[in-house]
Amino acid sequence: MSAQRAVYFVNGSISSWRVLLAVREKGLAFEPRRLRVMREPRETRAAEFLALNPRGQAPVLVEPDGTVMNESLAILTYLEMRYPDPPLLPPPAEPGALARALAWAQESEATACVYDPLESLFEAGPDALSPDRRAAIAGALSGVERELALWEARARRTRFIASDAFTLADCAFYPVLAYMQRRGLSLAGHPALDAYERRVRGRPSAVASYPEGWSHDVARPDLFAKARALAAPGVSGS
Repeated sequence: MSAQRAVYFVNGSISSWRVLLAVREKGLAFEPRRLRVMREPRETRAAEFLALNPRGQAPVLVEPDGTVMNESLAILTYLEMRYPDPPLLPPPAEPGALARALAWAQESEATACVYDPLESLFEAGPDALSPDRRAAIAGALSGVERELALWEARARRTRFIASDAFTLADCAFYPVLAYMQRRGLSLAGHPALDAYERRVRGRPSAVASYPEGWSHDVARPDLFAKARALAAPGVSGS
């Protein structure tokens, strides 16, 4: 049985980031256990970690009583159910806000999936991509713009993404938005989202959970610039 709550996480991972935010918003004491995955052997493949999650994926929450939870969105729900104070969901007396918070937390994953093809540009140069892959990247770029328009409309309505109060939807969505910014996304054309991002960024939980070594002002590398270059007329495959 663990003597202390632990969160196994990967620095900069959207999924891990969500859980770090939620645990801190709940005010729960925990031991952060960072896993290195950018070099071999990956620490997520170590026997000790695989005993906690055979899929070899972070985050993993280990409770003081030995309860083990994985999957970031499931962990968010678990934390709210087991530690309801302070609440990160609107009360049942506000069914509309409650429905939005729960649904939009799930929808944040759809936004991350739309962006995902751009991640292939992180290591591969444009010349290494097939015509089909280039087409997928161009489609992802358009898809991200559609997602941003949807979230921009939502961000205009309330102080946080699903409510005037910070909720699990923010724990789920903010890391997706901030991660894309790290990869070069500009919110210049989305003023409500820009204001929202800055509002969440200043929360103590967000400050403490921001990935180590990252800067809000530096995109490394700028995957969106690469994607726009690929999508430009006259660009052909190798």
